[in-house]
Amino acid sequence: MPVFIFVVYLESLKEYNQKVYKAGLKWITYELRIPLDAHKSLKAMEQIFAGLHVVGQGSPPKNLWEKYKKWRDAVFKGKVPDWFALEIVGSNGEIHFYIRVIEKYKSLVEAQVYAQYPESELTPVDDYMLRFPSALSYADVNINALELVFIKEDIFPIKTYPEFEEEGAGKDDVRRIDPLAPIAETLSQLGLSEFFGIQILARSTGDAWIKKGKAAVDKLMGREEKKEATFAESVFTGIEDGARSISGTIFESAEEPKKEEKKKEDKPFNQLNPGVQDIIKTIEKGTAKLAFEAGIRMVYIAPLDKYDDGRMRSIAGAFKQFGTQALNGFKPGISTDISKGFNRAERALKNKKKIYKAYRGRSFPKKPIVLNTEELTTIFHVPDVGVKTPSLPRIETKKGEAPAGIPIV
Repeated sequence: MPVFIFVVYLESLKEYNQKVYKAGLKWITYELRIPLDAHKSLKAMEQIFAGLHVVGQGSPPKNLWEKYKKWRDAVFKGKVPDWFALEIVGSNGEIHFYIRVIEKYKSLVEAQVYAQYPESELTPVDDYMLRFPSALSYADVNINALELVFIKEDIFPIKTYPEFEEEGAGKDDVRRIDPLAPIAETLSQLGLSEFFGIQILARSTGDAWIKKGKAAVDKLMGREEKKEATFAESVFTGIEDGARSISGTIFESAEEPKKEEKKKEDKPFNQLNPGVQDIIKTIEKGTAKLAFEAGIRMVYIAPLDKYDDGRMRSIAGAFKQFGTQALNGFKPGISTDISKGFNRAERALKNKKKIYKAYRGRSFPKKPIVLNTEELTTIFHVPDVGVKTPSLPRIETKKGEAPAGIPIV
């Protein structure tokens, strides 16, 4: 009982210190705007996220002392891995793209964005969620909210932006079907009193999911699963081998020699089903890229007389285009639409409060999904010039430097 009470105390202390630590973080919110005629490949956005990969877990502890220090900082100082937020917001008939980071990463974000989009505008703005109260009055407004999760394991990727592109007549002529076009169109239809926010939280992750990917590839190719022995298992294995060697010298003539088991041969890659080959190639390509732990939330708020239940269905339906039957896709994790079970109204209200509070506070999910840089770019990027939605955040005029050699007075 004392041990149990001590463990509960440490966990409670950790949660309290983490709340204090998070409350002390200073954030800065940027609004991102791109020139009207900007026409760059989405690889530019992917490069930005590759640069932001320093925000997060950091390098894993190499020894017992580093593990202890990490545990000590988490329990007694409340330290958690840093994260950032990417947000697409439709409000008052306009669409806004926001990047929200801890203040110490201010220079990093500006350098990455301006390096890829030199003519863009990255403007510090007030947090738009401050205009909403910490607790909504559900007698005046209604809210629809959900959190998205993967249908399958993280190592199975979603459909990404290269699959939305097709080559045109010329060498450099690429016809792109922008996956954010239906989302932008829906957000542009919102009334002045309606609000819709899509929030993507991200922080860099380690290589544990890469090992899962290798295990999945081995399984698809029919390879035997290799289990790494723990320290205790290796010790007992050594004792067992020693005992066998001693007993073998005594009872060697009494025992019959064991027949060697035939090892299962790997099936050649070119003999696999074409669909399985494509899955293996996609998994290996996805795990080769930098990856983030992430969470995706959506919140729709509107007055009771303006509330349209089809808004959430339209945006959630747009996320269906990122899924494939063979690989992965999105599905609701926590949702306010509850159609089965008892106490549906009470459970829906509980989820509304929970998701709204998490969205407003940018709380990182307890069970995040894993998105690589290509997947993250597919979900969050500034729409291409081909998307003609008038409410998109475009810059009407270009900024330019003075010509070289101009006289200075």
